[in-house]
Amino acid sequence: MRIDPDEPLAGVRTKIVATVGPSSSDPRVLDRLLGAGVDVFRLNFSHGTHEEHSATLQDIRRVAQERDREVGVLMDLGGPKIRLGELPGGVLECPIDATFTLVREPSGAENELTSTYPDLADDLTIGDPVLFADGTVGMEVVDHSPGRVTLRVVLPGPIRSRQGINVPGTGLSLPSLTEKDLADLDWAARNAVDFIALSFVRSGADLTRLRQELDARGIRAKVVAKIEKPQAVDDLAAILALTDVVMVARGDLGVEVDVARVPSIQRTILREAHKARVPVIIATQMLTSMERSSRPTRAEASDVYNAAVDGADAVMLSGETAIGEFPVEAVRTMSRILAEAERTAPAAPPPNGQGSAGRVGWISPITEAVVESASLACHRLNAALLVVATRSGRSALAVSMQRNRTPTIALAQTPEVARQLALLWGVVPRTSPLPAGEIDGAVDHALCWGARHGLVNGGDRVVILRGFFPDHPTHNTMVVREIERSDG
Repeated sequence: MRIDPDEPLAGVRTKIVATVGPSSSDPRVLDRLLGAGVDVFRLNFSHGTHEEHSATLQDIRRVAQERDREVGVLMDLGGPKIRLGELPGGVLECPIDATFTLVREPSGAENELTSTYPDLADDLTIGDPVLFADGTVGMEVVDHSPGRVTLRVVLPGPIRSRQGINVPGTGLSLPSLTEKDLADLDWAARNAVDFIALSFVRSGADLTRLRQELDARGIRAKVVAKIEKPQAVDDLAAILALTDVVMVARGDLGVEVDVARVPSIQRTILREAHKARVPVIIATQMLTSMERSSRPTRAEASDVYNAAVDGADAVMLSGETAIGEFPVEAVRTMSRILAEAERTAPAAPPPNGQGSAGRVGWISPITEAVVESASLACHRLNAALLVVATRSGRSALAVSMQRNRTPTIALAQTPEVARQLALLWGVVPRTSPLPAGEIDGAVDHALCWGARHGLVNGGDRVVILRGFFPDHPTHNTMVVREIERSDG
């Protein structure tokens, strides 16, 4: 659920992630985006300097504090993205059947291409497809020699300097973390972000490497695995065991695999991730026409609607808020579509997994059982509010996965955990103002806050989950409280 400055509490449970860029980095725009419904801001480290990102992070924290909001910040590492080198004039037309030479070392010859990955020509073989500009231009390898391949155009169109290159189905010897990524992680060690996304994940081993780098720097951010390679789809089970969140990054995924497979892959990831109790972000081109238009296409509206109906925990805006002309309108539009989906579609059933033991941040069977009971109690008692007190955030995650329609406040011991809970479906995070041992006082604080925002009134029933006890960390309890008419 999301707080709206114009309403006591808006009924939008699916969270919104918005990318910050030139269109949205002004603090006044950030504030309006929060009011429109943003829960997590994304900093794209494929662009911008450390100084710029530091300033944006400070502005986000300030406007969130002014609004009394717990807002997450997601740092998206650039990863091993292969790009074209510089082209003469910046643009090159590629007519059908024309040939180009991709080389390691440029010689200045006509129709010569280079890339940011020097070994690309050596990794390719005859018959391999090479796609440019998000797959709008396609070529095929027709000849190969050390440090050089000849490409024939099979899908014509223009290419531009620094555009992306995709080589579907080809095993490239690229590291999962580049030198730039490591430098960006050094920045993260000095700037407390809440999530770190790893781009172009191919296997669980890539996440193991990232966690090693995070541990070495003392970074406690949650890990987001971006699924945009077919190898990641094949190794999904291992990835789910090692990540905190997955993102279905449909841009590169739709280039790397047949675009007809993308919807089914998206649904498979949602199903398997929820079995493992891993939240899912659906990303890329959700309202892309709103970069230049104040209204989305009908197909885009359906895309957002269906993502919510299928059980997405969050949906993400990229260029719409980063470089678009209507960033605030894009968030408002997305929020309205999500609200309609949640109002008209049947409630998604909780995942029927075999539990999450063995994965990073797994939820204990005790917590699962108590949370299920609390959800049932909310339904049968028509509870006005569910309050969950949590130390690590796992109890709040278990509540979120139940897809309970009762408004939920998650009380975290630290602002760090509270901001990470901002991504969870249906959860309003708050930082407890009291020590961990004073749980009753913290719950009273949450109820007073809920009363001020119109969530609870005298005579209402509230279900309370206590997910942490300082002296008994393995205990979980459920309490039902009826609010006296004079309370609040």
